[in-house]
Amino acid sequence: MLDQKIVIARLGAAYGVKGWLHLISFTDPVENVFAYPNWFLRKKNQWEAIQIESYKAHGNSFVVKLANCDDRDIAALLKGVEIGIDRSELPETSNDEYYWSDLIGLSVITTAGETLGIVDYLFETGSNDIIVTKGKKQQFIPYIDDVIKSIDLEKQEIVVEWEPI
Repeated sequence: MLDQKIVIARLGAAYGVKGWLHLISFTDPVENVFAYPNWFLRKKNQWEAIQIESYKAHGNSFVVKLANCDDRDIAALLKGVEIGIDRSELPETSNDEYYWSDLIGLSVITTAGETLGIVDYLFETGSNDIIVTKGKKQQFIPYIDDVIKSIDLEKQEIVVEWEPI
């Protein structure tokens, strides 16, 4: 896990004419994105360190000014670029907590022993998170106690009480 990057945000559209950009934070709460000062931008599948010059609230989100991004044209080129941090910067989790990035790629198996595939991604619905698998058929599995029976990072598997569709 040394040097592993975790995506915590994405840059949105340019804001104004002086190089500011909208910021789409994936942290909870959204302002926690600024608790990590060592940002990296993923450009063409390469991570490049970047300095944050400034940021400010804008509606329910934020806009950010990055070093060497001084006009709208430069900012526009960064739209959609992911922001990552070193995995080592994240706080440790307790035994029953997991970062989504730790779950991606794990095998998902039913309590009956049927393999549903691997975790492709997760997303929030408001009431609960959803695990999306890729395999023979894509599955949308609610991340709730009644469904998720066990998670074993060493075995690289999640056991679920779930009837495949």
